[in-house]
Amino acid sequence: MKRWVSRFGILSGLALLCAVFLTPAQAWSAADLKAGVAKADITPPEGGMMYGYGARGSKVSEGVHDRLYARALVLDDGSTRLAIVSLDMGSFTRTSTENVKAMVQEETGIENLLGVASHSHSTPAGSPKFPSKEAPWIREAERTIAGAVAEAASALVPARIGAGWGEVREGHNRRIIGEDGKAVMFWQNRDRVPTDPVDYRLGVIRVEDRAGATLATLVNFACHPVVLGPENLQISADYPGVFARQVEAALGGQCMFLQGACGDINPFWDKTPPAEGGFAQAENMGKAIGDEVLRVSGLIDRFERAPTLSFHSEVIALASRRDIERTERNLEAEVSTVLIGDKLALAAFPGEFFVEHGLSLKARSPVENTMFIGYCNDQMAYFPTIKACTEGGYGAATATKVEVGAGERLVNRALVNLIQQAGLVAKR
Repeated sequence: MKRWVSRFGILSGLALLCAVFLTPAQAWSAADLKAGVAKADITPPEGGMMYGYGARGSKVSEGVHDRLYARALVLDDGSTRLAIVSLDMGSFTRTSTENVKAMVQEETGIENLLGVASHSHSTPAGSPKFPSKEAPWIREAERTIAGAVAEAASALVPARIGAGWGEVREGHNRRIIGEDGKAVMFWQNRDRVPTDPVDYRLGVIRVEDRAGATLATLVNFACHPVVLGPENLQISADYPGVFARQVEAALGGQCMFLQGACGDINPFWDKTPPAEGGFAQAENMGKAIGDEVLRVSGLIDRFERAPTLSFHSEVIALASRRDIERTERNLEAEVSTVLIGDKLALAAFPGEFFVEHGLSLKARSPVENTMFIGYCNDQMAYFPTIKACTEGGYGAATATKVEVGAGERLVNRALVNLIQQAGLVAKR
């Protein structure tokens, strides 16, 4: 097996495991980064419409296979506070984002928030009428999410943070481009036929207290949580719930999934009915990811205890596909960038971005360890690449509403913001 050596450590072959961490340890001080965590159950009652599959028709959930959670992490460097919330939900809409932000700000004063949905298609649809108009689950879930952030903010302790990368060969690109240049959808791939492009890199962020106990493990990976198909009527977090339970049992603290640019990436066992082993396949995929998370986490031995936090968020006006000729920019897309120290960055986007967007962001970012986060603070459907818009197919010709080039525009804006936040804009 080939081996590579970098100034961050040794990277091994297919695993691509790199102990890529921030500055060496220093004495604890009042200037240390502080972190707090909290976990809350957001599982809905049964009997509601489920998210994601039109093929379910009017069928409603019939039970709970595994519980759904909101996991909150609050970071505080003494001047900037940031709340990151991972959610076992299909989507986290702009309405829900604004509702949670308002409650969090009133309770804690925290203004900076990233609400990241896992995008599992076995979660509730979030109807404002279920189980009743007077007491909808989605409004209760918002209050619970805000409460988790408030709890995390009240539990701050001195902390340090580090990051690393591994590789998990799970998932495939569901778009096959024919000789005519047009896309043919390749939904299931149980034989694991190689496809391209894919992003098998697995990012892990570990936050621990001064005693070395894990507070939070954040996992960044790009693949649709759709192992379970429309035949499944049991509430489930799909494969992210599997590895979250595994990591929490092994390391303690809480495991938070930061979904990546998975707009055109499906699990090999896509949409598997329970009768064909859907839950078993979700377990297999989740365990494969969990094993790699644990291996990468074990390599994290260098941390930054007192990094500064930089948070930038802006709303960018976009035209819809149908209004582009009139150039009416009637859509709003929130792009958020986070710089933690000088070697770790998060860039968060409000929808289903094709994998090339994530690869492009990471390849061009000025920050050594940059993670692309999708499904954050809104769900604006698909953001295909410009090239994909000429090829057609699901997510490029249908199920997308934004103007051609919107994805590239938002990624470029995030890169500009990261360069500015890092102070890297050249001066005369």
